[in-house]
Amino acid sequence: MMRWPLRYQILIPMVGIMVCAIVSVTLLHAYLSTNQIKLQIRDQFRQIAHTLNEATFPLTEAVLNQTKGLSGADFVLVGKNDEVLASTRPDFVPQAVAVGPPMWNELQISDVLQTGDAPFFHTVVKIQPRSPTQGQQYLHIYYPAKEYRDALSNAIYPSLIAGSVALAVVAFLATVIAARVTRPLQRLDKKVAQIAHGDFQPMILPIRNDEIRDLSISINQMAELLGDYEDEIKRSERLKTLGQIRGAIAHQLRNAVTGCRIALDLHLRKCAESQDETLQVANRQLSMIEQYLQSFLENKGGDVSRFGPICLNEIISKVVSLVMPTAKHFGINLENNAASDSITVQGDSEALEQLISNLILNAIEAVVSAESEKDLMAGDVGQVSIRLFQSSPESVTLEVQDTGAGPDSKIISKMYEPLVTDKKDGTGLGLFVARKIVKNHAGQIRWERQDRTTCFVVELPLVNAEKEHVEITNR
Repeated sequence: MMRWPLRYQILIPMVGIMVCAIVSVTLLHAYLSTNQIKLQIRDQFRQIAHTLNEATFPLTEAVLNQTKGLSGADFVLVGKNDEVLASTRPDFVPQAVAVGPPMWNELQISDVLQTGDAPFFHTVVKIQPRSPTQGQQYLHIYYPAKEYRDALSNAIYPSLIAGSVALAVVAFLATVIAARVTRPLQRLDKKVAQIAHGDFQPMILPIRNDEIRDLSISINQMAELLGDYEDEIKRSERLKTLGQIRGAIAHQLRNAVTGCRIALDLHLRKCAESQDETLQVANRQLSMIEQYLQSFLENKGGDVSRFGPICLNEIISKVVSLVMPTAKHFGINLENNAASDSITVQGDSEALEQLISNLILNAIEAVVSAESEKDLMAGDVGQVSIRLFQSSPESVTLEVQDTGAGPDSKIISKMYEPLVTDKKDGTGLGLFVARKIVKNHAGQIRWERQDRTTCFVVELPLVNAEKEHVEITNR
């Protein structure tokens, strides 16, 4: 079955109704105009007949010719025996008068007769005798049909022209109205099709504040919800995939790291007199890696299990000592500007160590990337600084600031989601795990860009002396 476009479904009925209305009005006007013209001719005949009937002067040819000049009609005056007494057209031969012709006030227009070389309306009226000796006379009146048609044309054609113009205007307006109605609907249809194909970008709202705009707002809201659902599904799929592969990978890596650490321990025992600080750092890093892999095997993924008072200053110092060789290797100045006073929070030491390590390593990688892309000014040295201070009586703030270029604008809205990264060799898990750890410690994490530096800010609650532990939500 053929499908008619919506524009035609609106336009055709609208134009059809208007055409019928205009045609009906035009035909009605033509009909009324025709009757009006006939009535005008009839009244003119009656007026002429009345004037000639009431006149006291004889109806000579001169009188009839004068009357013809005023009315446009021809006249033939006949006697009782149909003899012609006076005529404006000698070539006209009138028909025999029927019995009982009407009086002037009963005169009606008869059918058109072909008299001479042209058609005429014809009628006969009885003329009152001028004297007792004068016999009965009859007046034949001939009105040119051409005059009637001209008068009729002058009455009808303007209405026909006006009707045609009105029809054209209505058709144009109907087309415009149909377009104004269907064009937004077509845009909505196109947008719904785009949503069906996975494009959830909001559409531009119409300027007019009407039902179409309301529908557009609803479609944008639907697109936003569907986009959120899609992101949630993708996030769940990524987490599911991550959960499937991390166990096998972590198991193999832990075996390798354990073997490496054992070999390093044996070397340190064998060569105790030649121990180097760098070997000690490498050993601690291997231990930390082993802990992370064990967390993956235990399916913790940022979750915490053991809470207790933790000195953040000590954890920061430990992590800085572990990552300092990496910073020196890339020529980056790593500064620990943590407050000298001991700051204690309630938390899991391994999780907080992993949080701080992820943030610092991300900062180092950002500075290295900026240097490789020549984003730093000539002569500048890449810098990463850590600040720890008590920001309020109930919270502590950790800031990790770097001179890197900052996150790519394409991933800012998804930078805390798993497997989302703008780094060439990144895994997209560092910030995801960091946010989960912060959330499990009832804290908040955010980032901000100031001048040429990027700063990740972590706020954690301080230990409350009146409480033994902090309630952890969304575990």
